[in-house]
Amino acid sequence: MAEPELPYARPHWDAEEAAALMTTLESGFWTNGGQVLRFEEELGRLTGAPTVTVSSGTSAVFALLHALGRSVSGPKLLVSPALNFAAAPASAKLLGWDVALCDVIADDLTVCPASLAELLDRVHLDYARIVVLPVHYAGHSADMAALSALCERYGADLVEDACHAIGGTYDGTLPVGSWLTSVAAYFSFHPTKPVAAGEGGAVSTTDPALLRELRALRNHNMSPVDAHTGDHDPWPYSIPAPGLNLRLSEFNAAVGAVQAGRAEESRLERARLAARYHERLDGLPFVRAVPGQRRAGSAHHLFPVVFDVEGLGMSKKDLLDTFFSRRIRCQVHYTPLHRLPAFADIGPRLTTSFTTVDTAFPGLVSLPLWRGMTDDDCDRVADAVAGIVHGSTHARGRA
Repeated sequence: MAEPELPYARPHWDAEEAAALMTTLESGFWTNGGQVLRFEEELGRLTGAPTVTVSSGTSAVFALLHALGRSVSGPKLLVSPALNFAAAPASAKLLGWDVALCDVIADDLTVCPASLAELLDRVHLDYARIVVLPVHYAGHSADMAALSALCERYGADLVEDACHAIGGTYDGTLPVGSWLTSVAAYFSFHPTKPVAAGEGGAVSTTDPALLRELRALRNHNMSPVDAHTGDHDPWPYSIPAPGLNLRLSEFNAAVGAVQAGRAEESRLERARLAARYHERLDGLPFVRAVPGQRRAGSAHHLFPVVFDVEGLGMSKKDLLDTFFSRRIRCQVHYTPLHRLPAFADIGPRLTTSFTTVDTAFPGLVSLPLWRGMTDDDCDRVADAVAGIVHGSTHARGRA
């Protein structure tokens, strides 16, 4: 009998999520009810900062950039690592911002401070507002101290893409979402994430005015007015500026609140599996884990590895096909932004060299990692990795 297929990610749930969904269904309040408030309270506990939910991680960054862009006149710039999903830079372009791209560091594929400094030094006088967007890649915190110092030097704002890092910490103690010099951090609750809600996103910030603006924007910027003109008039409201419906449904919030309540339990299980991967892969040739050692406080959203495809004589397609032949589904995070047609118009002044990204990407693969994986599942994936690096004829010839 064939072994069961292993996906790269799978949401973990039990009777508690099912009960929360049924309670919400029976309540009759499928939007604008108490589950969103409950979820936001749980998220505030996790992030260490007041938090507002929206309908997706993309909605979170779109709303955030909209709010930050409205407060200044003149050109605006979002600086992203080239190794990032398209959501934030696409939102910036749709809002009329320019987008700049910098490189990452080899160890953990988070933003490279030296590359960022090179870019900011060149362009910081050209923009009325610059937002620097570190990505806590795979759940591992970027070098926030170095990035904060650079933002202060060049007058840029720090906004964290923490979509991989809910429930994690910067240093083992301080929750991701509570960095003192960040304007905000935003999160995603896609089914693959450590805290999953089906769909959903959130922004954490200690700025009360920004919180108020985001709460209004997600609900069409509607606000009540005080005076009724007659006893039978409908509830009067005003819309002082155009807004959107970015609300999170009560169903998503109900699931998210349960998941957030056991985020640390889930993080520790992911960490245990990550440690098992590290132990099994340590010392193998032609492959390295990202980062090389397990990080305290990481959310462990992903377990990326970089294969030496040149040394193995294989392409990325060869790698993925080999895993697939063993009924193991891996994933790629991500196609670098400078390789996507949507961002082909970013000129050389707004880019740096991408030495690390371009070196890592050909062999960059995310191995399966999710709460509910067994030790045997983990070993099965590790055995597949070992089979690739030891079984390559090209690699054996170079040994």
